[in-house]
Amino acid sequence: MAVFEYKALTKQGKTEKGLQEGDSERQIRQILRDKGLTPLSLVAIEKKTTRNNASKKSFFAHKLKVAELALFTRELYTLLDASTPLKEALKALSIQSESKQVARFITSLHTHVSEGYSLANAMALAPVIVPRDMIATIQAGEESGHLDKVLSRLADSIEQQDNLNKKMKTALIYPMLMVVVAVAIVFFLMIYVVPKVVSVFDNMQQTLPPLTQGLLSLSAFVQNQWPVMLGVGIALWLASIWAMKRPKWRFAVHTFLLKVPGLKRFLVYSATARWSRTFGVLVLSGVAIKDALKISAEVMTLDPMKQGVLQMVDEVREGKPVYHAMQKVGFFPPLLLNLVKTGEGKGQLDTMLIKGAEHYETAVESTATALVSILEPVLIIIMGGVVLTIVMAIMMPLFEMNQMIG
Repeated sequence: MAVFEYKALTKQGKTEKGLQEGDSERQIRQILRDKGLTPLSLVAIEKKTTRNNASKKSFFAHKLKVAELALFTRELYTLLDASTPLKEALKALSIQSESKQVARFITSLHTHVSEGYSLANAMALAPVIVPRDMIATIQAGEESGHLDKVLSRLADSIEQQDNLNKKMKTALIYPMLMVVVAVAIVFFLMIYVVPKVVSVFDNMQQTLPPLTQGLLSLSAFVQNQWPVMLGVGIALWLASIWAMKRPKWRFAVHTFLLKVPGLKRFLVYSATARWSRTFGVLVLSGVAIKDALKISAEVMTLDPMKQGVLQMVDEVREGKPVYHAMQKVGFFPPLLLNLVKTGEGKGQLDTMLIKGAEHYETAVESTATALVSILEPVLIIIMGGVVLTIVMAIMMPLFEMNQMIG
């Protein structure tokens, strides 16, 4: 579909501007007439504006934090629910925002809405990256005339996503801190402690144990080659970033991760929870199922799962039920399949999807807690083993020297 910028007259004789998608100018004019508007001018802007705007966003635009989107959506819903006009609500939010980036985003929305653009179109043209599912949900709310209710559901969804992200980060802080401390301790011992002990061993007229010799060699290598090690580490890091930007490599890495025991369950549950909530909110807001599937694929962070959801679009387009399409891709948990099958049968697909999302969000939290509880003692054992090896390597020659003196 092409995107057209239109200028039209309302029944009250006022000029209105906006964006409308369609296959041709003729179709757009008919759509405008059906809305009670008299078309004055149409300009195709997909190639000229939309693509340029997307290109600029790819390189220069920032992405708002989930917490910022959640707060903005909730505050906008509160103002609209209190019968505040959209333009006034946006103006008020732009003034009270403490973040310059968020204020810039809301000011852009206010400017475009004042020019006659819909809120969804204004978000698409905003100077920051707005999630595609959020734009589609708001567009559905505007077209149905229930923007406030849709914003309420959207705010609940984003807030739940933000809460889950915070819990995940909190669970991972301790293991990550342990890894950093362990690496710092080992480097401290290798660079500062071991070299001082070497001076004592140099005066000993005896053969050092193999463990001690190996430690001294490793310590000398770290001291002399640390710039090379740092360079190799940075090179590997940059190479991993480059590889993950290549679809073939990224797909291979994601496929491998989905085969790792323990981790697979966590990744599938996490992706399932995020996808179910997004898809459910889109359907509940009035977005067509085919479009909702296509949009919800964007929230899948693992390429094999994203490809599976896109394959579902073709299945549904052929007239097959969502349950059948989900079953065919093969990675959705059985409970969600049963919920979707029941929901389709009763005409409550959106409700069942959101119920499934709530279940798997809880499952993700418990799975993350279980993984961390296993990871913590493993890290402690590894760290203790490394430190013990270094201490033993230092102490063994001293023990032998004491035995010789005795």
